[in-house]
Amino acid sequence: MRTFFSALSLAVVAAVLAACSSGTPLRATPSQAALPGWLAPDAKSKPGPLLYVSVEGSSKVLIYPESDYNHSPIGTITSGVNDPWGLYVDKNGNLYVANQTNTVTVYPAGSVYPSATYSQGLCHPLFAMVDHQGDVFVANGRACGGGHATMVEYLPGSTNPYQVFQTPGTELDGIDFDLQGNLYLAYRVTTNRGHGSIEKFAPGSTQGQILGMTVHKPQGLIVDSQGNVVVVETAHTSRDVVVFAPGARHPSARVKLPEGSIPNQLALTEKEDKLFVSSYNNGYVYVTDYPLTKGSTWTEVEEAGAVIQGVALSNDQVF
Repeated sequence: MRTFFSALSLAVVAAVLAACSSGTPLRATPSQAALPGWLAPDAKSKPGPLLYVSVEGSSKVLIYPESDYNHSPIGTITSGVNDPWGLYVDKNGNLYVANQTNTVTVYPAGSVYPSATYSQGLCHPLFAMVDHQGDVFVANGRACGGGHATMVEYLPGSTNPYQVFQTPGTELDGIDFDLQGNLYLAYRVTTNRGHGSIEKFAPGSTQGQILGMTVHKPQGLIVDSQGNVVVVETAHTSRDVVVFAPGARHPSARVKLPEGSIPNQLALTEKEDKLFVSSYNNGYVYVTDYPLTKGSTWTEVEEAGAVIQGVALSNDQVF
């Protein structure tokens, strides 16, 4: 993806960077909560994929065994976590935490302390993602210095922006790559009563294609191995998870979350047989079988006891 935004002018990049400078409740024990981060003694002795949950109010990331539902966390991450939103785990097990206080912190597998911090060019970042080449992409939830929301690209090993892409939306709410390297962006246009769009960029292309999908307030997006686009919809009249088949403009499946839930981020297991979603207002993480059908139902699998935003799976990278 190094050539992805090569057509952007240096003037646009410089201007943007200048503006941007800048069920049982699960809780840790009091002794654990006082530490900057902790791991249970048996965290390494019980291998298996992990589930991460970001807790916004208390600025921490909880760590659970993926398949051990409604159990106490095996660890927390607090160092470098500040008002966290979206989470992402790359193929090497590195955890990326998008902090709304204008940083993205990176945690190697097995560590509760960050090894890298991104801050240049970030304005209220919501999601981070890594492509097949190791380039890091961060979605800014707000426009830097006014105008449209941006996505910032960093080359491997660098925390200085390589490219800045200015989107048509006023809030960038989801990013993902498909297996062919196409990049998908979900964004809102608040001046258009919150209506949103999903845009697709072919590898190496600087010209996106608006897919014309029916979305209003997208909040989180993934693309499965078959090219289905799965989107969180948070419009007041429709708080659902919707699925668009490749090339479709209307959903092939729409599954409503339990009453009172407001979904935020999605996570799909490596086998693509389970779909997780975080619900930030009630502090729950739900799971359902995947692919979704009209009869799909959600099961509460974790309760963080506070406002949560992000959820991510380790894809078999363990401590």
